[in-house]
Amino acid sequence: MSITLRSRRGAIGTNWHAVALREAMEIILGVGRAGGGKADARAGKVQWLDVSAGTARGDVLGADGELHQARIDLPVLSPGDREALLDVARSRPELPARLAAGHYPQEIEGELARSEVSLLPRGASELSHDCSCLDWPGPCRHVAALSYVLVEAVDEHPVHLLTLRGLTLDDLVQPQGGPPDGAAPGPVPGSGVGADPGCDAGGAEPSAGGPAFDPARMDPTQLAEVLGPETAAVIASFYRAGTAPSATAPSAADDVLQ
Repeated sequence: MSITLRSRRGAIGTNWHAVALREAMEIILGVGRAGGGKADARAGKVQWLDVSAGTARGDVLGADGELHQARIDLPVLSPGDREALLDVARSRPELPARLAAGHYPQEIEGELARSEVSLLPRGASELSHDCSCLDWPGPCRHVAALSYVLVEAVDEHPVHLLTLRGLTLDDLVQPQGGPPDGAAPGPVPGSGVGADPGCDAGGAEPSAGGPAFDPARMDPTQLAEVLGPETAAVIASFYRAGTAPSATAPSAADDVLQ
């Protein structure tokens, strides 16, 4: 199975954050590699995509008929940068819901810039790459194809940027100081697209929310204010289904969203 891009012509990526990611990658790729990688991505040469902390990887079918393992690296945030991002997120309690719904407000990047922090690459120097092919030092055509698949995935699911930087949506809604007493911090999950028998994603399409997110941790009225009552109700009911609440004990979200 291979990944089919939605974009069939022109530039790949429409939302501001996807455009910014694409432009940073194209500085590294150069015109020739960018054109070839875009054509290969649209031709379905990328077989799967897995996004985890610091790394996006996938198998790419080469002209030789072999599958090549390509990888793009973006460093996870340092402890200080992580805290700066969490400070901004805690001042914007609607941010997790908006990311879960597929929106990354551009003004958040402006607030992060005051601390010289970004979910996006802060320059081409932050991006690195590798591939199992012999086109060294690259970037090769396989890395270029993977880059465009990643751009389109981030376009639809900006939560992938959070994952690459080593964070989850749960991190944004936990009180400062970490998880509640007695709760073990969970691993940073990856998100997969397509079919990779060896990746944790199990070949599943990434959800719009990416890592697990519990709207019950925030004021449910904020979900309705940001997304509207109908969309907020869908998101809340989806995550409540995973926690199996008692039928006799409706949540606070029920009272607000009905």
